[in-house]
Amino acid sequence: MPGLRAPRVSVIIATYNYSAALRCAIQSVLAQRFTDFELLVIGDGCTDDSAEVAASFKDPRVRWHKPGVELRVSIGAEQCGVGKGSRKVLGLSGA
Repeated sequence: MPGLRAPRVSVIIATYNYSAALRCAIQSVLAQRFTDFELLVIGDGCTDDSAEVAASFKDPRVRWHKPGVELRVSIGAEQCGVGKGSRKVLGLSGA
């Protein structure tokens, strides 16, 4: 869309069934003073309430993504997130 600018940083959180830790991880990212970022939460085959936890944050910078295949390793989920990010500057975090 015209006029919309991509954020300067893409932060990626890869998670697998750790919704309690995910809530804390998202809160930690959102509490930073630097605010020009998007937060991509990659749910790697999650069967718990991780998607709902991510959705509970009504911040438009937080986006949930579930790959079509279960990657089962953090690095695979992070690589999936790298492809979804808007920027070349990335921050990776696991939950």
